[in-house]
Amino acid sequence: MKTLTIKKFILYLIVLIILFCFISSLFSKNPKGTNIKSEYKNPANLKFIYDLTYEKDQEIIRESNIFNSQMDLIKNAKKYLILDIFLYNDDYTKGSTSYPSQVKEMSDALIAKKKEYPDMPIVLITDPINNFYGAYEQENLKNLREAGIDVVITDHDEMRDSNPLYSGIYKLLIKPFGPGSKGYIKNFFDKDGPKVNIRNILKLANFKGNHRKVYISENEAIISSSNPHDPSAFHENVALRFNSSIIKYLIESEKVVCDFSGYEFPDIDYENNYMDKEGKDILIRAISEKSIFNALYENINLSQKGDQINIAIFYLSDFDIIKSLEKASQRGVEINIIADANRDAFGLKKNGNPNRSALSKLGKLENINVRWYKSHGEQFHAKMAFFNYKTKNNFAAILGSANFTRRNLKNFNLETDIEIKTDLDNPMAREINSYYERIWTNQDGLYSLDFEEYYQEDLFKDILYKIQEFTGICTW
Repeated sequence: MKTLTIKKFILYLIVLIILFCFISSLFSKNPKGTNIKSEYKNPANLKFIYDLTYEKDQEIIRESNIFNSQMDLIKNAKKYLILDIFLYNDDYTKGSTSYPSQVKEMSDALIAKKKEYPDMPIVLITDPINNFYGAYEQENLKNLREAGIDVVITDHDEMRDSNPLYSGIYKLLIKPFGPGSKGYIKNFFDKDGPKVNIRNILKLANFKGNHRKVYISENEAIISSSNPHDPSAFHENVALRFNSSIIKYLIESEKVVCDFSGYEFPDIDYENNYMDKEGKDILIRAISEKSIFNALYENINLSQKGDQINIAIFYLSDFDIIKSLEKASQRGVEINIIADANRDAFGLKKNGNPNRSALSKLGKLENINVRWYKSHGEQFHAKMAFFNYKTKNNFAAILGSANFTRRNLKNFNLETDIEIKTDLDNPMAREINSYYERIWTNQDGLYSLDFEEYYQEDLFKDILYKIQEFTGICTW
């Protein structure tokens, strides 16, 4: 009887510990200073940039513009550089496909810049995925650090838990033992690369990320969906390049990441560096984390019959965004979605989730039209929604690093986007519409496929997608 009581006590204790870990994980938050929402300003200069890979005359054509713009920003900097980049590595299993050496090229440019201006602050903030969560120091990052560049590895432990069923237990039972030392498991990203250990993999399972793609100099900024990561070189992406006083908000946001990651942000005088134009012909603001969700949600709900919503997206799975699109379609709003088929991931084959489950349902609804980007091993990596408010002759666009998923939009990941507001006849509105129309109608090339091409009816995958989106037990 006494033994049974002890067993029950141990069982109750274990249940209480698990419950405590789960609840504490549920109430975790991202640090103060994230989730920014700047004022609207009229930028002194604003450029829309995009990358495309497509078929034309039985050849693969690659239009790569974003990386060149990022390199140009680095080249023109003379006072400081602040970069926040999710994927910054050249790790992949070398095989039949080879990629441009973008990370080395960018690293060489940053090191050359530091040699040219030894006192110039250069900060590169990145995600621990590049060091496989403490398994090793990635060679390019090591070279930057040794050249005197501040390399900041984002501290995931200070970020909100997106996988609360696991993260609370991880913090209590695994985190105290550290990342470990010797690796003995084959690297997921590069089979010939440094080996990792089980503790690194267990840290990965928290599914956290500093997912931003931010480039800032004393002259301008670039916000994009694009990583310079070598295996991502052929992805389709979108970006904005601009000069505006909203850049000050972006710098403050990056300073927060440095602070909670244990790095002292350099003393930079940036208050009077940036310019805005007179008037309000085009307005932009910086938004991050849940402010991106709020902007998307508000714009979708503003749409009325006769208006048009256009989406170009890598992942679309957030339940609230999907529900708001359904309601917009019921109001008579035309909704067009170009999406990745979630088929490829750096040489690996994916099961189509979340997009095929989420969009196969949406695409059957009245007023909603879905097309799939025809990729060739790369990913349709754009993250953009734009709104043609034809009833009011207004235009709005939201683009940057954030996919339309719970993790990207609900204050879990670190994300940075830009929101644009102008008139439908503004050149920027026409340019973004022209980009989208080109893909949608396959102008002068093959870009997108009919809805039926990847339409699926798979109850198991549909249920799995909903469980993963709800719980956070997924990479998206």
